Amino acid sequence: MTVERRPGLREVIAGQTHICELDEQISRVFIYGYSLEELIEHHTYEETAYLTLYGELPPAGKPVFDPPDEGILRRTWASLGTEPQGAHPMGLLRSAMSSLGNQVEAAKPPVLTYEAEREASLFLTPHTGYLVGQVQRHSQGQEYVPPVAGYGYAENILTMFRGERPTEFEARAMDVALILYTEHEFNAGSFGVRVAASAHSDLYSSTIAGECILRGPRHGCANEEVMKILLDEGGDPEGVKKYCDDFFAQSGARMPGFGHAVYNLPQSFDPRVQILRPWVKELSRLKGDMRWYETILALEEYMAERMKPRVAAGNPNAPANMDLWTAPLYYLLNIPIPMYTPLFAASRIAGWAAHYLETRYVNNEALLRPRAEYIGPEPRPFQASPTHGAPAS
Repeated sequence: MTVERRPGLREVIAGQTHICELDEQISRVFIYGYSLEELIEHHTYEETAYLTLYGELPPAGKPVFDPPDEGILRRTWASLGTEPQGAHPMGLLRSAMSSLGNQVEAAKPPVLTYEAEREASLFLTPHTGYLVGQVQRHSQGQEYVPPVAGYGYAENILTMFRGERPTEFEARAMDVALILYTEHEFNAGSFGVRVAASAHSDLYSSTIAGECILRGPRHGCANEEVMKILLDEGGDPEGVKKYCDDFFAQSGARMPGFGHAVYNLPQSFDPRVQILRPWVKELSRLKGDMRWYETILALEEYMAERMKPRVAAGNPNAPANMDLWTAPLYYLLNIPIPMYTPLFAASRIAGWAAHYLETRYVNNEALLRPRAEYIGPEPRPFQASPTHGAPAS
């Protein structure tokens, strides 16, 4: 059998999806036909999550998420209290998600139908964000702050983080970031969910597979690294330009906040950056602190100039991606840097659940089982063991 090998499965069509279209030719993202621009302009994260799970926007005037299940959340908080406070936040989130799944399934065994699992996904989505809030409180050694019925999803997450209600603009800025991270086709985490779903693993185990993959620095953590660079350089545009020069001097180095497996054509860019950038600018203005916005803008422009010779020579483009701009956004919202990646999970959970549903029920896909190209030693001659051969006749 002769097949074409593509490292990282780049440009390989590994399945079909109804959920999300990435059009790298025009740098646009669509969820069930709705552009991100439309969703940001007219809708909330709650409505975007519903769209991702149901394929249509929710009925007008009806709350999308049910009130928080305070009993279950109290028990997940107690379970989280047995974990080391200094553990990695993504590891704590993994444990909390497992606890949530165990409690839900123990209270009521899951009904394995598309409709029932879709309802279960609509419960899982906001409660994952509430677990992220619990992880933050636990990591800081703080008392539990429950989500408030009637608050928006983004508003509740920020309230749990801070212990006080955010401003309307802060909540909306957080909501915008959540919408932009909701779904992005066959990224590593979502594809991992599909592998688990193709084996008919359960909803919670399958989405935890995505969370586990997100912990790795090649899929998550980029905005954490961006913010560390900004702090190291003191919010100085010239300092980050030097950092960029040093990056280009290293062979094979990866610049956090730049590059994408899909948006790598000469004319491509990450459309989420275009949407998020003005929100960071306005939040910076309201906070009276423009240095992070100006430094990131300088780095983005300088990186684009440095990339031009590489692109002209036929190498893939590496435009700024969304992680570059969520770094200053989260920092201005007073979110601790180690919580940036868990916040990604609080958004992408709707996409992960949608991929679980699509793989298992909509497409009814076969078990994902690719082949490998063997590059090990040639077959070796058989040598009978003097002590472990066939039994004597």
